[in-house]
Amino acid sequence: MRCAVYVRVSTDHLEQKTSLENQKHLFYSYIEQQGWELAEIYLDIESGTTDKRENFQRMIQDAEKGKFDCILAKELSRLARNGELAYKIKRVLQSSKIQLITLDGAINTPEDNTDKFGLYAWLYEEESQRISKRIQIALKEKAKRGEFKGSNAPYGYEVKDKQLVARKDDTVDVIKLIFYLYLQGKGIETIARHLDSLGYPTPAQVAGKKNAGQFWQGTSVKLILQNPHYVGDLVQGRSKVRSLVDKIRDDIPEGEWIVIPNSHEPIISREDFEAVQNMMKSRYKKRPKAKKHLFTNVIYCSDCGTAMWYMQDRKGYVCGRYRKHGKNACTSHFVKEIGLVNAILSELRILVNKVIDGKGMVENLVEKVNKTITGEKKKLKKIEDEILQLKEENKELIKLLARKIISESEYKETTESNRKRVIQLQENMLGITDLLQDHKEGNNKLDKYQKVIEQILQLNDLNEGLLHRVIERIEITQEKEVNVHFRFASPITF
Repeated sequence: MRCAVYVRVSTDHLEQKTSLENQKHLFYSYIEQQGWELAEIYLDIESGTTDKRENFQRMIQDAEKGKFDCILAKELSRLARNGELAYKIKRVLQSSKIQLITLDGAINTPEDNTDKFGLYAWLYEEESQRISKRIQIALKEKAKRGEFKGSNAPYGYEVKDKQLVARKDDTVDVIKLIFYLYLQGKGIETIARHLDSLGYPTPAQVAGKKNAGQFWQGTSVKLILQNPHYVGDLVQGRSKVRSLVDKIRDDIPEGEWIVIPNSHEPIISREDFEAVQNMMKSRYKKRPKAKKHLFTNVIYCSDCGTAMWYMQDRKGYVCGRYRKHGKNACTSHFVKEIGLVNAILSELRILVNKVIDGKGMVENLVEKVNKTITGEKKKLKKIEDEILQLKEENKELIKLLARKIISESEYKETTESNRKRVIQLQENMLGITDLLQDHKEGNNKLDKYQKVIEQILQLNDLNEGLLHRVIERIEITQEKEVNVHFRFASPITF
């Protein structure tokens, strides 16, 4: 059997790294004894109470694609520490016909040893719940002692000796500016654009988050305006985790919050803070759902790639990034809707007339489809041969690793290279397979194209249904050029 090995440790501390290496050698030995093949090792350094683990998710996806026949784990808790997740894994593996074996002997589906599955899942969940409660109690006690227990300090503050301290940089001035501008009547989006124009770092950038955006968002400004920490009070315990399974957080009533007044240096006066809260309540209006326009989700800015927004007062579209963040982010790329409709209809009619010339549309498409099928089948055979060769190479490598003829680092380097190549080849195969499947339904597609062409020749207006059937994407350049990506022809610029 082709075996996937799943290894999970909770942290990257030294003792956990030692555990990781020990687990790997256990699996090497087990696979060698069984005479099986190692498909891949999936490693996560994270809690087992959630399925939001990068390599866990990748393993499940690979299981559904049939990339291996069996999953090996040290014990069921390495895969899941709650009942719901454990049974979810079980259902996925059963539907994909993937075996599951734990080295502690608790689960062995090839031998039909699954009767204790529910018991182990329940025990692990109970253990996780107890650990979670102990952590929550400890955090609550720290909050009562005035210790800041958040993962990131509020913007404008840093944590020193478990206390919030105002930073010695521009972020404090940013907080003051945000409150000042709001009290002057500016909206949160206007404030966000103003901060962008001044080049101030965003909260995510200051926190050092990997996915930190370049521009300020109105939501970030709103959260700052509502944060009571800026008056010097330490306010914690405003929510708690309801479930270890989905990490849902429940809001706690304000009367039960843990509040330590005047625990740190304020940035904003209480009077200004209360004035802002009152203004936000009076300004709040429930916005109606945005109306969807003809080119919504079809038209994009060619420079930044952002979807373009329809402007009711201008009867046209502008770059969404420019609309939200101003000229520091992009330019308007404005285009009138009526002009775009007329230009596209004109180009469609020209294209259709070209297609039906000569042999005729149907004959041309049949010839093109047959040529494509022949070429794609040759590509598919070549890819299949290369994948088979790489799999045979991996079989030899696990034997060499088991006999210690090659080192683990050499094995990892070669199999990782092979794995990436196999994944790339399999992705190519999926694309080719989908294309071939489409061509098997050629008669239906030809009939559909014929009807679309008839519609184009007859219509004097462009409707949403026709638009999405013939156009994949429209891009507008800064010079107002229109690049149309048709589904049945090469892109056209006008």
